[in-house]
Amino acid sequence: MLVCYDPYVGTLGRFSRAEIIELVAKSGYEGINLPIREPFIDGQDESQIKATEKLLAKHQLVAPSVGFGSHIVTTPTMRKETIEHFAIVLNIAKRFKAGIIGIWPNMPKDSSVETARKTLAANLLEMLPQTEEAGIVIALEFEKGCPLDNYREGIEFINTTDTRLRLTCDTYHLFNDKADPYQSVLAMGKLLGDVHISGSHRGEPGTDEFDFKVFMKGLQEINYNGPLTLQYHLKDVESMARSCEFTKRLLYK
Repeated sequence: MLVCYDPYVGTLGRFSRAEIIELVAKSGYEGINLPIREPFIDGQDESQIKATEKLLAKHQLVAPSVGFGSHIVTTPTMRKETIEHFAIVLNIAKRFKAGIIGIWPNMPKDSSVETARKTLAANLLEMLPQTEEAGIVIALEFEKGCPLDNYREGIEFINTTDTRLRLTCDTYHLFNDKADPYQSVLAMGKLLGDVHISGSHRGEPGTDEFDFKVFMKGLQEINYNGPLTLQYHLKDVESMARSCEFTKRLLYK
């Protein structure tokens, strides 16, 4: 399990891409999630892609996952745009040898959960042949109030749509669901493809109520070998190193 950092809710828009990557390396992380959206990276701008490749090589970081970036995969009127953006994201994933494309299925305006799920399924079924050929998995993040409200709905959605899909488990969303950190991981089992580490207050992990020890016990029992990606609201830059060290202590105990 690699300990990685996701700029999404902590540093994106606060620092430049180069500054973020340097901070991630200096804080002790092994990898970074790449959000395919500005202001981090325009997936159609070759100069930005090459610059990012050079930065990761310079700081000896890998990118095990890329974020879809655009919240349109559940919007019925944006099927065409979704597949077009997917082609961009897939290209980036291949370039950086990422094994995961992370998607957050949001709840679109003026839509029902049923319609959002049907749209999501239709889009995913178009994507899966290409991701399978590339050796990449799509991981869907569940969250309260979204089309996949919790891990149980995520499991059901995958089992009825396509078992090549995987789940992203964010400890913050797991806590908000009042789910057992250990039993939920066992229930997800082989369907768990990505893990986001966050405090139960969406702040720095280890300063909160979430039981990370039993959560890690579950990950070890299911032989999870994906990334542990820190994604939380960052108050002070020094927190990045503290959170990295906290996660590594959990991992190597």
